[in-house]
Order: sequence, then C-alpha cells, then structure tokens
Amino acid sequence: MWTKPLAALLLSCIARGGTAAANLFDDENEQVGVAAEAPTTHRSREHHDLFDAPGEEESERYTCKSIVAIAYSSRQPLERRGEAVERGLKRLRKKKHSTDTGDDDNEELVDQHPEEGFVCELEGGSIAPIEATSEQLEEMRAALSNGTLISAVSTMEVDMFDVVEEDDELGGDDVGVSGWDTPPKSHSKSAKVPPGPIHLSSNSRRLVEHPQRRLNRLKGVKKLLVIRMTDSEGREPPGDAVYYSNKFFGTSGDTETPKAQIYGCSNGAMELSPDFGSDLNDKMTADGVLDVTIKSSLKKISTEDAWPLAQKEAEDILGCKLPYGCGADHVAFLMEDCHKGGCGWAAYAYIDWWPSVFVKDYGAHPAVVTHELGHNLNMAHSGWTGASRLVQYADHSCAMGNPYFTDYHDKICFNPAKNFQIANSGAWYDEKYVITLNMNSDTPYRELRFVGVAEYDKVAQYDSETNEDIAVVVKLETGSAVDFFVGFNRKTGQNSHNKLASDEVTIIEAGANGESYAQSWFTAGLAQGESYSFSKWAKTNEELVVKVVNIDTSEAPGYADVIIALGGATKSPTPVPTPAPGTSSPSISSSPSHAPIISPSTVPSVSPTLMPSTFPSTPSLSPSSSKLPTLPPNDDSTSPSMLPSNRPSGGDDTPKEYDTPNVNDAGDNAKGIMFTITSKSKEVRITDLGIIGKDAKESDLWVYYQKGYYAAFDALNKDAWDEALKKKVALVPGKIFNVKLDEDITIPAGETVSVYVVSKKGVLYEKPSKNEFDIYAQSGDFDVRVGTTTKKEFQQPEKLAEFAGRFVYQTKG
Repeated sequence: MWTKPLAALLLSCIARGGTAAANLFDDENEQVGVAAEAPTTHRSREHHDLFDAPGEEESERYTCKSIVAIAYSSRQPLERRGEAVERGLKRLRKKKHSTDTGDDDNEELVDQHPEEGFVCELEGGSIAPIEATSEQLEEMRAALSNGTLISAVSTMEVDMFDVVEEDDELGGDDVGVSGWDTPPKSHSKSAKVPPGPIHLSSNSRRLVEHPQRRLNRLKGVKKLLVIRMTDSEGREPPGDAVYYSNKFFGTSGDTETPKAQIYGCSNGAMELSPDFGSDLNDKMTADGVLDVTIKSSLKKISTEDAWPLAQKEAEDILGCKLPYGCGADHVAFLMEDCHKGGCGWAAYAYIDWWPSVFVKDYGAHPAVVTHELGHNLNMAHSGWTGASRLVQYADHSCAMGNPYFTDYHDKICFNPAKNFQIANSGAWYDEKYVITLNMNSDTPYRELRFVGVAEYDKVAQYDSETNEDIAVVVKLETGSAVDFFVGFNRKTGQNSHNKLASDEVTIIEAGANGESYAQSWFTAGLAQGESYSFSKWAKTNEELVVKVVNIDTSEAPGYADVIIALGGATKSPTPVPTPAPGTSSPSISSSPSHAPIISPSTVPSVSPTLMPSTFPSTPSLSPSSSKLPTLPPNDDSTSPSMLPSNRPSGGDDTPKEYDTPNVNDAGDNAKGIMFTITSKSKEVRITDLGIIGKDAKESDLWVYYQKGYYAAFDALNKDAWDEALKKKVALVPGKIFNVKLDEDITIPAGETVSVYVVSKKGVLYEKPSKNEFDIYAQSGDFDVRVGTTTKKEFQQPEKLAEFAGRFVYQTKG
C-alpha cells in the first residue's frame, strides 16, 4: 500500500466491493447459486447522509457472513518517493551506531497511506461496502492487527440498506465524510456499522477450519487466473494476454515472475500455475489469462464495482463459478486505470481471500504482484522506523515492504516475522528450524547458527557440524502480543535483489504474537561484531543482548553465528527455553549497543468488545481424511506458541480434580456429547472422567478422543477417533460418577483435544448461553469449550451443550 495524501486517507474510511463477488469458503468445490438477499429497504441515499443521526436512514440489522479486509498499495509519485526512501535508508546505515534521532532528512518519509478497508460478505458470497466512523475504523484496524478480527472469519452486525439511486454529478474527488462517493447502481447493498464501539464475533465453522485452509493456501500447486478487462469504451490494460501470461508465469521465457519468486522463496513448497485443465484452458485467451469485456465505462464506475462485473463475464465464458468452482485459488483483475471513487493506488488485494486488482501496467511488475499475493496469504505490510517517522512499506528486506516498481526486479523474500507467521501455519519450513525463546533467569544464554531462507534447501548440512542450534527464524517471546523475530538476511538466489541489511542479522518487531496478520517493523540490521540491546527485558529487569559473533558467506549455505544473552550471561546451565515469563513488553534501551534507530510500539491500544455469534448452532461436519493443526485459543493471551518451544520436562504427578461449574444445573440429557478441551501452559493427562447419568440402569459407556477440534475432522466417522473407554457402567442419576479411563487422554501444552462421551441410557448436560467452541469452564490448567449433542452414537449433531462433570488429571511441564 503506497499513498496519496488526505483524499486517499479519506478513501480508506470506506471499504468498497461489488455485488457479484464469489463465495468465500463454504462449498468451495461446488457451483454457487443465486446469492441470498439481505434484509432491504428502498430509499435513495444522499451524498452527505452517510452519518446522519440514528433513525434518519431506513435500514435493517443484518449479520455479515464475514468481514473481509482490503489492503491497498499506492503509486505516484514513484521517483520522488523512491529517492526519499533511499536517502532515509542510507541515513539509517550512517546512524547505525548512533543514538541521534534527528529527522531532518526524514521529513519526506512520513507515510501517508490508505490503510485497510472492509467489506461485509453476504450469504451466497456477494459483498457490500462497510461505512464506519474514523473511530470505528481505527477499532477495526486495531482488531485486525492484534488478531481479534480475522479477515473472512470474523463477523459483526451492521445496518443494511439498499442503494437504488445515484447522483451522477457526485463522484471523483468530491467525497463525503466517509471518503467514498455515492455508489454506482451496481452496488445493491451497503452496510453501516451501528453507532458506538464495534462488536465482533466469529463464524464458528470458519474459525475451526481457518488453520487448515491457510495451510492449504501456502502449500502445493495454486492456480492463478488473470482476468484482463476491457470496458464498454475500449479502455484496456497496455499489454495483451500473451504479454501478461509471460509476466505472471514466464510462458515466453521471462524469469522474473511471481511464479518464480513464490516457488523460490518457498523452496518449492508452493507453486503458482496457469493450468486449469484442458476444458478451461481451451477457453483462455493465453495460458492463465482470460480477456473479458464489461458493459460499463470505467469513467462511470469504481474499480471495486468493475472487477465483479469482469468476474461475471468470465464465469459466463468459462461456464463455472469463480473462484473455487473453476478450480482457481487466486484471481488477479487487470484494468486500464482507476477513474472514479478516489484513486492513487497501484493495486489492492483482499486479505486472506482470493481477489487482487491492478491498474495501468502494475500487473506486469512481479514485485507488486508478489506483494498483493502476500496480502491474499494474510500478510500485512513490512515497515521501517526512521527516527520518529513511521514508513509502513519501507522494509526493503521483505517483499511486504516497498516493492520494486519495475518489470525485472522481484528476487526478494520475506522478513523473519513473516517467515515465522508462515511456519506457524505449518508451511515452508521444518519446525525444528523455527525456534521460540523465552529468555529469563533459567535460560539466560543461547548460541545459534542462522541460515537464510534463500539457502534453506542446504540448511540440513549443519545439523551434525555444529553444537549450536540451527535456525531459520527465532522468535524472542516477550510475554505480550508484540514480539521480536531474528533471522539471517542472506542476499543470494531468490533474495538477491534485497536492498536493506543484506547478509546481516535482522531483528523485526511484529504484533499478534507473530501468528497472524500484523504490521511488522524493521528494528535492526547487525553485521559481524555488532549487537543490539533491549533493556528491562520482559519481567527480568535485565538487559537482553543479541550479538553477531561471525558471518561467513564464502560457501553455501552462508551462515551467521549469534549469541543471545540476558543480564551479561556467558553460558547457560540449561540451554533450553522455558514458558513465557509474563505479560509485559520489553522496553528498549535509550542507548542500545551499536543499534540502529529504535522502533516505537506499534500495537494499537483499542480492543473491540466481543458479542455473541448469531450463526446457527448446529455444526457442519465435512468428511476429511486429514487432521488439522490445533487451533490456538483465541481468547487466552497466555497460551504458548503453536511451534515447539523445547520446554523442559518434569511436572506434577499429583492427581488433581476439577468439576465444571454447571454440575448442579445439568438437566437435559443426550445419548452423546461432543466437546473440546484446550490445555494452557502444561501438558494435561486425564485419567478419570466424572459423568452424570440420566438413570441408574447399567448401560454401555464409551469415551472417545482425538487431537484438534471435532469440526476439523470427520467426527461422525468412528474410525477417526481413538477409544479411551468402553465398558458397562451403572451411572448415578443427577450425581457425578467417576470412571477410570482405559487409556489416558493426553493434551500437549497449548493444544486442543476433542472428547466424545456416549451412553445408551443418556448423559446429562446443560444448555449453553454461549456459542459453539466458546469457553464456559476454566481450571488453572485447561479450558472446556461448548460442544454439541448427538441423538445416537456418531449420528448428526442436534443441540449445543456444555458437558457437566469432573476431570481427574495430572500435569507435566
């Protein structure tokens, strides 16, 4: 996202979308029918009535299927802005060992950027633009940054109304309070956030499926369709279909392409493909590229209205529903230019979704395309902090920083924060090379050898050659949502066009625990012999120092040997990380050792209020042979990283008991209850289960378990579960009856296990006041989440339920 001044900022106050957008997640392999209509009223909308007093607009309350965020990338004036950034980066190198914070040379680097916008996804897959006040937008952006709002997963209630008329005199640069001119007729719906703080909830099914879908997007062959659009008056992108096929996929020999870059940076784990099979390939204008003509003029509609029109024309030609009905994972829309509705950007993409849009010839610039694909893959921007100035896109060590605006530069991969986020999804890197360190008095010293991502394919050769831990990225856990990420920025191969801190150890700051969408900030670049200091690290009140001992790039793979020491430690008696020390952020020394200019805190302080979900209570269980990675609890900020932390062994073998708080309120019964348990900082081993029966007659009792959330695997297939108990038991009506399990149920620290209790005579439970997968019971060691009943064993779920009973367990760790 690169910007224009105030008009662009005003434009960012409204996220806009067309009504023909395709279905997001559900029924991905099916043809999608006519979109379900949202509640409607019929009233033309005036240009300045966007934020009238409550009651002045006729509307009805509507719950979005999801909220989808949009990331923009600005364009002109490229030359002047590029020179300013270059001067600032040179200044960074000069001032690297100085605490000088003067910013005279940095004045041009103040980042005026159009921040994220948002759309409301409706049932059936269409979208409506969201209007909000500046305060509400800041809340939504803060929630997006800290992981509370998950694009294409989170939802909220809005006031939905029809737009049935427009004033042709309005538009262009004449914008209202929202920064968005009156929508063209192609917008049939528009949504306004109700007055006051925002209230978010989650689509439960998508929340559970989200990790697997993100993993699927980052691995394997991904089909990219390029739609080249011509408008009703003949406006079209400057190159033809063959030209763009070459620029995207190298079909005519171009080697600087998004296809080559994604393949190289992922070391072959992910590959973009133009091949849609013979039937669809025959309908393409060129490999992976389809020419379409829309029946509207780009002079009269916005780009956000234009691309859904192009999508509809493409669907008519191909005979399938985009994206998933046609087998596409990503769709890039190319158009001549933006003429209406506040322009100033080169491209934009929908975060953690499938569309991206390019104007002029920016679709031929491989770094711009890779950058937008990064947004589709849920990556935020990578910035640089120059003195007191924040430049959101100027981390030139990362493709999510300011990309090259040429058609021949693209060989730049991602910074350590983004690489950790990718690895946290289970993709691209072996987890043993992705290390989380909790530096404290028990683990004050670590020696590590870093290898750059561009030579990751050769990293294994060091496994037996050094006593140090081998790392591609290290997370320095602070105990808060803002952490620091360390890597070796090797300038070679697919990272050979890197422009900042080449062949140096880089330190990057990022929020959301590094696990999801969050702006990152370049903090330091360290050459051999240099170090960087954090004062009062976490709760230790000690200085943490990252020191580069040696860098060797004479052979492949190059490496950097690094010491990370707390409080002047010289050797660690226990060189293993321990659980996160607390919840306080580190404070950075005012005069760091050989440190570049310091990054201020970048995590917004606004936290939205969660509201109960209005989605149906019955889960949809789709058969699948694979198991999902465990979801981290979204409401437990103390949960450890999903990545292994090499936590020391040992624990408490003393049995503990925990009764759920609803044991005296359980009055409903069912043959089966399916629910989930998430452990906290320790491994939990359940040895006995206390169950409340419906009557005293002896009956068969089964207890099953499986790793992960039951909605993420084929929970109605008995073979998908492990059996913990099978025996005849006479339960006690209305009272807890302890049953020793034949096989203990073990829940690793920070992970989730599903449990399924079945009794032919019935088990008592309580009707929940919360949503499925919400936490309703918490011990000091684990959380119990709302589940569902089944009428009989492994039959379709019926009602939401809170398991009522007792857990006898031990902890370890």
